[in-house]
Amino acid sequence: MSSSTREAVPGWGWMLGVSAWLLPVFFGPGFAWIGFLIVGAVSQRGAAYVAALVSGVLGFTIGVEVWGGFTDIVAAIVHLAGIVVALALNPAWLRTLWERRVAGKDKNRPAVWRRAAEPVAAASARPTRSSRRGSKRASKPAPERETTRTAEAVGATSADLLQPREAVEPVDVQTASADELAELPGMNRSKARRAVRARTKEGGFVSLEQFGETAGLQPHEIVRLRAAATCSPRPRGERRFGRRVDL
Repeated sequence: MSSSTREAVPGWGWMLGVSAWLLPVFFGPGFAWIGFLIVGAVSQRGAAYVAALVSGVLGFTIGVEVWGGFTDIVAAIVHLAGIVVALALNPAWLRTLWERRVAGKDKNRPAVWRRAAEPVAAASARPTRSSRRGSKRASKPAPERETTRTAEAVGATSADLLQPREAVEPVDVQTASADELAELPGMNRSKARRAVRARTKEGGFVSLEQFGETAGLQPHEIVRLRAAATCSPRPRGERRFGRRVDL
């Protein structure tokens, strides 16, 4: 497995470290608002801000015993509800941070490649007669060596890069069949059938993220899915008009 393939999948250590915001939520209602506030400030998610506000207010009322004899029961309910909400927000939190990390590496990679290519270009700018004769003999295998190095850099084989490929249009998850969905990255027949059933029941998907979560894909698989699929707007239902009866 090449280094680029390993970087495309988040490790358990990274996911556990990024999920450390859950600790204040598990400590109790008095601390849960801290974790939700961290998620809201970093990911700019309105749901996290709302959870932070609600948990903070409820934690304050529990601390001053506004509920009287029901304080323990209310505290247990608020604690359990905070844990459920936190676990529901965590997958989107992981996906947001991983997308930012991958995007940052993609921006830095071309600059590194250009700096590495400059010394090679300067050294080969003035070839001698012997080097010109040698370059004629090596002119044929050179493209193959360059293709092999490029293939190793992206985690593929040289045959994948040498084979001409036609441009493939992205698959629209809103209208594609189960067989077409099964060909997408990270999908299989069972996941595709599950997604089609959910699409029929709900009337379509709102976004690729909803499609991926419905199909049971991991955050890094949803990131890869964006290069091969799109999600058109959900179709509007038929408008129905009632009959007017004049009395």
